[in-house]
Amino acid sequence: MNTGKNLSTLLWKELLDLYRDRKTLFTSILLPLISLPLIGFMGLALVQQQPVLIAIIDADNKTYTDPVLNVTVSSHWLAENASKILEKLGYNTTISSNPDLIKNPDIDVALIIPPGFAKNASSPNLTARVKIVRKAGVQAATRAEGTLYSIVSVFSRNISDLKMKMLIEKAGINATLIALRNPVQAATEIVGIQGQPVSPEIELRNAFARILVLAFSFVVTPAASYVIDGIIGERERKTIELLLAGPITPQEVIYAKLIAASILGLITALADIAGLAVYMVTISISYGLGFSIIIDPLLLVVHAVTSFFTILATISIALPFITRTKGIRSASNIVSMVTIIALVFFFTGFFVDYIRLPSEILYPLYVVPYTHSILVIQSYILGYYGRALIHIMVLAIISGVLLFISSRTINSEKLLVGPS
Repeated sequence: MNTGKNLSTLLWKELLDLYRDRKTLFTSILLPLISLPLIGFMGLALVQQQPVLIAIIDADNKTYTDPVLNVTVSSHWLAENASKILEKLGYNTTISSNPDLIKNPDIDVALIIPPGFAKNASSPNLTARVKIVRKAGVQAATRAEGTLYSIVSVFSRNISDLKMKMLIEKAGINATLIALRNPVQAATEIVGIQGQPVSPEIELRNAFARILVLAFSFVVTPAASYVIDGIIGERERKTIELLLAGPITPQEVIYAKLIAASILGLITALADIAGLAVYMVTISISYGLGFSIIIDPLLLVVHAVTSFFTILATISIALPFITRTKGIRSASNIVSMVTIIALVFFFTGFFVDYIRLPSEILYPLYVVPYTHSILVIQSYILGYYGRALIHIMVLAIISGVLLFISSRTINSEKLLVGPS
């Protein structure tokens, strides 16, 4: 029996079926390709269109000059300039002296300048305070709150600089504002794993790599669904009997279906990568970073290969259970249990540096193939290319062993008619 020829024939048949199933193919490609960019574009568009009304309540409405420092502060100046800045940022503002304006349901956020503000702000021994009132449950109000804090912080710094300047003049000493305000400063330098200087784009590249780990979550489901339809679906359509009637074994049928499913998963992974790249570039541009994410082509290749073996391991684990179920619904429930385990690992891999885990914790996790999927990406991004290659090889071996074991558990009768 020519196993290689049978397998290639079956694989060709599966790929033809996949090609003819345009709905599955296009869904697997288009959904990940357009979903994340669509989320990015729609999110930005809707945020810009969402109206936010900010009330600036000037209950002080005074200008005061401190007699000691000769520093003048105007609450009206703060209200007017804050309004101008907020209007430029797309917010709607209204200025009032009525504290009860905050009771208006249309007001999302309010900046309240209390009585005595100008006098306290100009004083050398008093502190002025403002209050920011935010309506609960309004997402856009949270963004506006952060903007108001930034405006007040800049205003406070300018007054502080003016006060220190006047004190320096009165004292007649040789001093600078920065030496008085920030006598000790800290600076962060980003370096590579060997301590070499790296560009800021490396941090964005690392963030992209973390998202690639998370992206593994979205490629296992389409492949598993394809296997379910390929086995249970063909059984219900009575076409699997024709396959097993020829000079082929159930193992060869399964190998062909799993390889075809892994190829479908690989196609989905590539589409997912493209969608992620567009999304990250969109986000970087929207935040005014001025440059796009530096995408490493080799990293994408590594991710694609890792995705292939990750998918193969997933469906190999689920295979013995799929072949023993009565229908598609039961098989889907079983596969969901396996994919949940994968999701747990990939979501934790987004937050946790698996490569930094203590050996007594990491080594037991090696028995789970998804650990190696995560370590491939994390090792590569840190420059441990040898370790990344080792984890790919281990993942490939685990996938092959799982596939061999799973295929050996298949019973031809159960594959044909299902469990009794």
